[in-house]
Amino acid sequence: MSILNREERQTLRSVQMHLYTSILRAQAVHEQIGTVDVYFHASNPAPHLNCVIPHKGVAWIRHADLRAAFMGLERLGRIPRLLILDALFPDAFKQQLTLMELTTEDERLVMVYQPMQGPDLPEETPRGRLPHTFGPSIQPMLATTPAELATWLRIFRAGYYNTEALSIEPGAIDPLRAGIETGEFAFVIANYETTPLGAARVSLRPPTAELEAVVTTPLWHGMGLEEALITTGTQAALERNCEIVFTIAPSDEYTRLYRRLGFVELTHMTTYWRADDYAQALGRITNTAPKGADNDVAEPVHPHSGQ
Repeated sequence: MSILNREERQTLRSVQMHLYTSILRAQAVHEQIGTVDVYFHASNPAPHLNCVIPHKGVAWIRHADLRAAFMGLERLGRIPRLLILDALFPDAFKQQLTLMELTTEDERLVMVYQPMQGPDLPEETPRGRLPHTFGPSIQPMLATTPAELATWLRIFRAGYYNTEALSIEPGAIDPLRAGIETGEFAFVIANYETTPLGAARVSLRPPTAELEAVVTTPLWHGMGLEEALITTGTQAALERNCEIVFTIAPSDEYTRLYRRLGFVELTHMTTYWRADDYAQALGRITNTAPKGADNDVAEPVHPHSGQ
């Protein structure tokens, strides 16, 4: 387990609360069983909406609580999973999970925006910073009007779902407009010259914000659009009183980019399951979230599949 100072631990607790809130706002049902919290979504079987999480503030969980939570999810037709932020738990906790016959299914990096302020000292390794300008051909903007949100949705689907759409169905942008009106989301478009080719989505839960998705249309990856999307999304979050801006599960290439823009690795979000019991069940239980317009805003994005 990485050793966090007090400020980093408070930051991670805020990230944890952001994730809990995002699950609930996606209409998942929550129930506490002793030392664990159980989340279940009736129509969306995505793993991050159907999981067990240690109850807030605990550093240990009872075996009986976890067993009851797993049995409940299994009865509801979900593969039980335990999700934790590693740095919030002692190393002995992982040993306890091994005794519970749990194994690691997935591990995703959590990065937080913590740029180095002021000049770099000679003996220090400089951290990245958000750039003030971009290449002359790159123009980012926040999508706010119905026409801009329709453009954002078309780009997002092309990059995230690899689905081309020349038009957007009536009503598809309504959840996006509602997200802007309630202050829960910001949507970023990046244009190359005059052509919109990149999209980013930021979930806003002051004092925290998550860069949930950063995507470009096919064949335009690595042209500088991603840097503009991350920078504009981060700046929009900071301007909306989100002091903590984070992202989860960037690819190796995106990790380097985030680091260059001032993000640092804080911990990993790890998913545990009983592989011997559930690996074969993957053929019976679908764990891919529905890919439709109704989920374009409501579905938290873990991992960043578009990246």
